[in-house]
Amino acid sequence: MNSKKIITQLSAVFVLTLGSLILSPTIANSQQLTQETIERWGDDFFYSVNPQLSRRKLRANETLYIREWNAIQRVVPTILVYRNNECIQGYSWLLVNYDDNNAREGRLLVSEALDKVADAIFYSRNPELGGRKIRPGETALANEWMRIRRAVSLLPPCFY
Repeated sequence: MNSKKIITQLSAVFVLTLGSLILSPTIANSQQLTQETIERWGDDFFYSVNPQLSRRKLRANETLYIREWNAIQRVVPTILVYRNNECIQGYSWLLVNYDDNNAREGRLLVSEALDKVADAIFYSRNPELGGRKIRPGETALANEWMRIRRAVSLLPPCFY
């Protein structure tokens, strides 16, 4: 092999490597979970269980709502994954898993991710429980958790 051809090949490899290093932050940044994405998902969950607020901005003295919103914000990054969204034919941040098609009727609430959201809301509303599980016979608490869980129920994005 002649030395000119080797130098040309090495130059091409160098240019490709340099190009990928320059472009990789752009690619990586599109996959970074941003605060804006977390807040958007968190707002959707928060206002789905608090429709009476009509998506208005919280006031500084609404400490219970603020505590609830913060609890949701803490759990959202743990339940999102960057993957192909067939509905938009591209990648976006989606839930790790969704409920089944009959979820709105209270059946097939199968998403563990949405269980985490419901838990965050429920325990922020009931801090005296200290995160302990609902005991048999605590029907009022169980009913409250189910109301929250139904409110945050989401079906796969292409279903809508």
